[in-house]
Amino acid sequence: MTRSERDTIDVLLWLHHRAGAEVSYQDIAAGVDIPVSNRLRKAVCEARKAAAESGDRLELFQVSRDPLRRHGYTTRYQRSGTGDEFGARDALLACRKSVASMAEMKRACDFEATNPNSLDAQAFGQMAATADGAMRLISGVEGLGNKVMSNQERMKAMAARIADLEAQVSEMTEDSSTATA
Repeated sequence: MTRSERDTIDVLLWLHHRAGAEVSYQDIAAGVDIPVSNRLRKAVCEARKAAAESGDRLELFQVSRDPLRRHGYTTRYQRSGTGDEFGARDALLACRKSVASMAEMKRACDFEATNPNSLDAQAFGQMAATADGAMRLISGVEGLGNKVMSNQERMKAMAARIADLEAQVSEMTEDSSTATA
């Protein structure tokens, strides 16, 4: 077994025991005793692939919502069947990145399709058309995801408003009971 494989296994096991918790590269480095370096980044990348093979997910690094982390970048290991709003943000981020990657592919293929010295202009034209179709499909999925997130935000706002109203009703009933006593 190579050092890279051992690093990946160590990272994956460490993350598996902390499923659902936000962790940074510094946390992982301290947990597996590998300095924050390309070696650790490669192990995390390979751990992400291994997690996907087992049906789990190591989310992309995103800005933490934890005020104690002062908006540092964190990730979470999610076991199969678990997830929340953070995971939904992760999925939307992956959609956006894939659209950007497809757009770059389309630009490059369009260029080669019109290049008189291209190896196979027709094939590059077909690849550009395929990339365009994939971008449309992924953009549609992203639109659905944004709709879900906005619905989630509305539900949160409504729940907060209901809690405020319940608190006001509770205060009014307490005030009326003390006034009658």
